[in-house]
Amino acid sequence: MAADTALVVRDVEGPAAMAACIGLYTDVMGLRPADGSLNPRLLTALQTNGGIVVAAYESGDPARPVGFAYSFLAREPGGELFQYSQLAVVARHLQGRGVGRLLKYAQRERALAMGLTRIRWSYDPLKTRNAHFNLDVLGGRISVLKPSMYGDEGFGDDAGESTDRFLLDWDLTRPAMAQPELPDRAWQPGECLAYGDDLLIAVPALWDLHRTAIGASAAAALRTSLRETFTEALTTHVGVSCLRVTDDLAVYRFVPRGTDQEVAS
Repeated sequence: MAADTALVVRDVEGPAAMAACIGLYTDVMGLRPADGSLNPRLLTALQTNGGIVVAAYESGDPARPVGFAYSFLAREPGGELFQYSQLAVVARHLQGRGVGRLLKYAQRERALAMGLTRIRWSYDPLKTRNAHFNLDVLGGRISVLKPSMYGDEGFGDDAGESTDRFLLDWDLTRPAMAQPELPDRAWQPGECLAYGDDLLIAVPALWDLHRTAIGASAAAALRTSLRETFTEALTTHVGVSCLRVTDDLAVYRFVPRGTDQEVAS
């Protein structure tokens, strides 16, 4: 049964419902006791002060969340208000089934009702499934990379990994646009190709498997190299797409700043 017809997304209400969402987050992220987590009081405070806390439930089990997202009200230095989405998680058995899209659309609906037109969040540049969803499905744009945003090492299933993060902005008034086709060629992980005015950067499509295959030292070196490549690209370009080109590789597209509103369909 398709996720979009079998699920309902609603605002989370009450400490028990909040605790169930936190339990889902802890399980999906593989958190250890020392990693820390959320608590219902924090989520309640955020929700009652401009934040958004939503969860997805299977129609046959309305008490147990299978997806969870929360965001809080934030302000740019210049004064613009937006929602900052701190996390979104989906139960393992429903990942890739459209639950994340339902959660994001719920956040969008609630943000627009507040008079806001932008949601921002961060993600690991090497999580290419997230990248494709964020950029090609939703239409987000990347303009900043934050090195070691959460410290020198990740937590949960990402223990031992760098915490470099892209910051992505989702304009809620602009639909996602189809991307031009990528050139047919042999790609190498870490490669950066100038393609007209665009920059194309190849990354492993399945980072966890690639990291295991090449070893921790080589993986760390590749991550560092990609961090430098992304940072250089973002001085002049904006990230708009991440498409799988083979089973093992995905390619980011960066377009010159100022042209990202006009990506060809």
